Amino acid sequence: MEYNVKIVNRLKRSDGQLHGVLNMIEEGRDCAAIVTQLSAVRASLDRAISLIVAENLVECVQESIEEGSTGEESIQQAISLLMKSR
Repeated sequence: MEYNVKIVNRLKRSDGQLHGVLNMIEEGRDCAAIVTQLSAVRASLDRAISLIVAENLVECVQESIEEGSTGEESIQQAISLLMKSR
């Protein structure tokens, strides 16, 4: 699978958010503010995971159909990956 610019940009944004949290910790910022920002980082990573799995699923199902299969195995694998990320 090729990872497109949308995925790379999303991960770079998550990386920036995480660095921001580290700066907040070094500055001794309020616990609630840090936890709020960590929750935002987690949500951003969850969106990246979903995007990667969704795009991979489309590719895998298309390949399966071209090969004469139903793509059910690819769908089950995608569901499993999404469940692991929760």
